[in-house]
This record gives sequence, structure tokens and C-alpha cells, in this order.
Amino acid sequence: MQVKGKAGGVLGEEWGPDFAGDPVSFEVDARGDDPLNPIGTFHVVHRNPDGSLVADFSGKVSSLYAVDEVGIVTGTIDRAEHPGVPLEFVGKEIALTVYDGGRKGDRIGWVWGFFGAPVSRVQGTAPHFPVTWGNFSVRGDAGQQSSSSAGSSPSSERVELKSGATGTNVLAVLGGTSKTPEFSGDPLRFTVAARIALGDNALQVKGSFHVTHHKPDGRVVADFQGRITCLAVGVPVGVATGVVTKSADPALVGKPVSFSLKDGRTDRLGWLWGFSSTDEPITDCQSITPFYAPDWGGLVVR
Repeated sequence: MQVKGKAGGVLGEEWGPDFAGDPVSFEVDARGDDPLNPIGTFHVVHRNPDGSLVADFSGKVSSLYAVDEVGIVTGTIDRAEHPGVPLEFVGKEIALTVYDGGRKGDRIGWVWGFFGAPVSRVQGTAPHFPVTWGNFSVRGDAGQQSSSSAGSSPSSERVELKSGATGTNVLAVLGGTSKTPEFSGDPLRFTVAARIALGDNALQVKGSFHVTHHKPDGRVVADFQGRITCLAVGVPVGVATGVVTKSADPALVGKPVSFSLKDGRTDRLGWLWGFSSTDEPITDCQSITPFYAPDWGGLVVR
């Protein structure tokens, strides 16, 4: 896996009067076969419109997971200069989500630990920022492939939003068989639907999810559903987090979950369950890289 490149742009009005119009740049060089043991570095520069420095920081990569054209990189800052931000930077974690959209289609999203945001390994938010110069290259692993036969691509069947849908929306109705060795061949089904109305923010999302996992003979392994609590979108990638409200196993009620959705060349869904104390913490609007290519159904990120 590899995420590499240097690119940037100018922050828009949505960043408020303190940051709107500021140029920012991101440089990443991360590679490895093991998501938890990559090598590489990152470098971020944020300036005022007059060229004066807001922050310039760099560090070493601590995790990397890339599938297809999406990669998430986390790291730890080991050098920083930040006259415009009176906070501690060195030793803080960061996360970068990079989308390789080809010529003039690259995007990046970020989570800054120095602002108090939690950062978990191989997790990031949606790539919300479209870069206007430079280039990112993402070379991912194969992810979990569809079981469909060659020449057939049921995973790309379109799922449509309701006519006239506005705001920010994600919708996934898909499934297939598990590719995880422990559950190989088990039927899975996922439904995720969430919407942010025009003018609302990520935490004002309305939506729900339902996940089922059976054995081939029909025995229930898991059946749980709940409400979406946070949604972040950087088209064509969305990240949703939620909480279980109903489950065949009552012990799961109240537990957090996260989903990532990629509406791309191959539709993919990713997920993380916060069901045990040994799982990586799940944070609002953060998840893993989308990795699962369904055997049937599809998804939409708008």
C-alpha cells in the first residue's frame, strides 16, 4: 500500500473568518504491507493570505490502510512551528484521508489531535477538501473482493436516492458473503441511510442502519440496528457513526459503530464495531477505509 504526493488549496468560507482564504499544503509519503507498521512521513503547512505562517508541522506515519483509490494515514507530530496557534503540537496524533480522484479530482480530509480530536489507528474522516494544485497517488491493496463471476459486477448495481433529495445523503443497501476467514461464506446484509438537511451540521444528521449476519443454514450470528449520530461526506466518500438501539444480543445495545462508504469505480463499504474493550475507540465521523465490495446491491454518496 502507498499514499504519496503533495497538494493543496485555499480554505473556503466554511472555515470562518479566521481561516477563510488561507493557503494550505499537504505532503505525504507513506508505504507498507502491514497497516499498523508502515513507514513514511507527513508535512503540513498553513499560511495566512499574506504568506505569514500559521502552522508548519511534520512527523512520522504510524498506520496506513489503502484500498483502491482511498487511503487513510495516521501519524505523530515530531516537529512543529505554529506562531498562529497557541497549542502544543509535538507528540499529538493526526489523521489524513486521501482520495486519488485522478486529474483534478483529488481530495483530502484531516483530523488534528492538537485541537483535542481523538485519533485512532487506521481511522479518519471523509476527504472533505478538494485540492486545487498538486497531485496525490494512492495504491491500495485488493480489499475484500466481490464473489461475482468474472465479467459480472452486481456490486455496481445502482441504489437511487428518492427523487428531489436535497442536502447531504448516503444510502447503502448491499450484501454478500463474508470474506473474513472465521466467517467465510456467511451471508451479510447492510442497510445504511443518513441525511443532513441543507444548513445543518454533521451532528444534526437523521438516519439509521441495520446489519445482519447469518450462517449458511440460516442461524443468526448477529442482527442489530440503530441510529446514525454523525455524518461526514467528501464526495464520493462518506463516513457515518452511530449507536446500536436494538439487537438480537442485548449486550450490544448502546455500543458504537462506524461505516465508511465509497461510491466509486467499485462500490465499497467499511465498518468497525465498538463491541469490546479491546477494539480501537470509535469517534464521531471517523471510520476505516472502505474495504468490502458487495456481491449485490450498491450505495450512493451525494
